[in-house]
Amino acid sequence: MTLAAPELKLDQFDDGLFIVDADSHFTEPPDLWTSRTPKSMHSRIPQHRVVDGRTAWFVDDEMWASVGGNTIRGHGEKVRGTHILQPFSEIDPASWSVRERMALMDQMGIWTAVQYPNGIGFASNHIFALKDLSQRMEVLRTYNDFLVDMQRESGERLIPQALLPVWDMDLTIDEMRRLLDKGIRGFTLSDKPELIGLAELPHRYWDPMWDLFNESGAVVNFHIGSGARREEQEAIRNERNLEIVHRGEALDNPPEVASNYWHSFGAQRRLAVAASMIGFSNMRIVANLCASDLFDRFPKLKVVSAESGIGWVIYILEALEFQLAEMVTDPDELKLQQRTPMEYFRDHISVMFWFEKHAPSKLIEDIGVNNVLIETDIPHPTCLYPGARERFQEVIGHLDPHIRRRVLQDNAVELYRLNLPTNV
Repeated sequence: MTLAAPELKLDQFDDGLFIVDADSHFTEPPDLWTSRTPKSMHSRIPQHRVVDGRTAWFVDDEMWASVGGNTIRGHGEKVRGTHILQPFSEIDPASWSVRERMALMDQMGIWTAVQYPNGIGFASNHIFALKDLSQRMEVLRTYNDFLVDMQRESGERLIPQALLPVWDMDLTIDEMRRLLDKGIRGFTLSDKPELIGLAELPHRYWDPMWDLFNESGAVVNFHIGSGARREEQEAIRNERNLEIVHRGEALDNPPEVASNYWHSFGAQRRLAVAASMIGFSNMRIVANLCASDLFDRFPKLKVVSAESGIGWVIYILEALEFQLAEMVTDPDELKLQQRTPMEYFRDHISVMFWFEKHAPSKLIEDIGVNNVLIETDIPHPTCLYPGARERFQEVIGHLDPHIRRRVLQDNAVELYRLNLPTNV
């Protein structure tokens, strides 16, 4: 069943725009897999269990994934100082119900919202961790079918970004075509597939996928945190819940890689530092994309750097152009690219902001008026809730109406090929 569109009141910006939220998260509902598979399969697909008062996803009797970042409690109360409300029954249904999410969007003045996964990670790495290939594919296809249903039920106000079985390129192309035929607009990928044993993204292994992205117009999404292996992601989530990891003293067995935060911090301060640093991974993918020949080989690719902010963009592009000019002298290296990093960025990459004030207020024209989107990050800890529209008004309300229209509405409408209401 498709929900009827509500009367348009709060979903309009003050100058008649329809705000498009380019990054929010849809928490996986408890019956996502069990309601779509026969009972004979239920022991092999993800199910909710509550252990010691904490809800998690279990597969084959082992904990597989958390329920994800959820900080809006029932009745619409945002809970600060935490990352994951527990148990699941504490979470506001707007995090996982299509009908309730649309009501929340109406309340906040958001017309359309691009949706990313939540508990199961921001690419297919959690699913990749399942050893049985047939089980792995069943879990992924069932999840993607849920996304198709979500988009339809919402009347295309919720625009989910699907997962791909990147471990097998034939399966990847088949799944892309299947979902594109059903109206899916984009897919979310790991920015570091080499961490799960696959080739780096410019390798020829990926060419059939890039070619289909190029020809179909589907959006390539790199969400922050998408590159971590399932084991690493769950270890990070679990560590954030510990009051003291250690007190910063010397260790007999020091870690191989330093954490982004000092372990002597309390759990809340560790979370704040980690959340501030996690976007740096997307600086890496943007720099590598703009230093490669990928956009020359696939000139119609459209890439989104999700939840990574915008204040760093000018710095990384200027640094990259300077360093390439200083460091790259070999003729074979010089032939790799046809254009500058800034030119690649302007034609192919979109970035987005939510909490920032300085960069949206002063740098949008430098970054590129056509390259900037907005997001709310609902229902994660740093989400703009409940006052997203008011925040955007405060930060960019003084800008030229053309810029506001591009950033709040038109850039996302064109990128994701959205249909806006005409009955107003």
